[in-house]
Amino acid sequence: MGTTYRFLATVDEASSVLDWFRLLPEEPVESAHDAGVLFHFREFGPLDSDAKTSPLVSVFMPLRKRSVLTTIGEVHFLATPVSTFPALNRINKRFRDWLKENPCVYSHRPDFEHAWDYFLEGSAKNWDSDIFALPAGMAALKDGSYFVAADDNEVQLDRVCRALELRGIEGLSG
Repeated sequence: MGTTYRFLATVDEASSVLDWFRLLPEEPVESAHDAGVLFHFREFGPLDSDAKTSPLVSVFMPLRKRSVLTTIGEVHFLATPVSTFPALNRINKRFRDWLKENPCVYSHRPDFEHAWDYFLEGSAKNWDSDIFALPAGMAALKDGSYFVAADDNEVQLDRVCRALELRGIEGLSG
């Protein structure tokens, strides 16, 4: 797969990621999908049946799960390698720089201080990419909110909820 970025945000705040792409001078074509938005940078190339050979960016928006869990947002630059499209690669680097203006709350780097791991549940820590917290996401984390990976299934969420119940967390229905 191309390049993936992950971010913590509240459901309301997550639109700031979409706005970042919407305000680009390259004006990507936006299409809604189940959990977010797909941006096609048509001036860089046509769509292909294989997303890896198309100038596409997929954004998965944070969702509320089980009343107290929020999924981690994801941005995928789908072209593999993204350098296949030099202009898209420049956007990739600009997005990375913008996201890095926010605090990194999880990383696999050996020197990283894991102060927020307690609040990252399910498979949230199983992925390679760092996790950055947008301002409201960081505030939610500081207030004790829990975050899970976007693709955690119902069985994983059941496991997380049982563990959180043992910690005394209430409101895990829904």
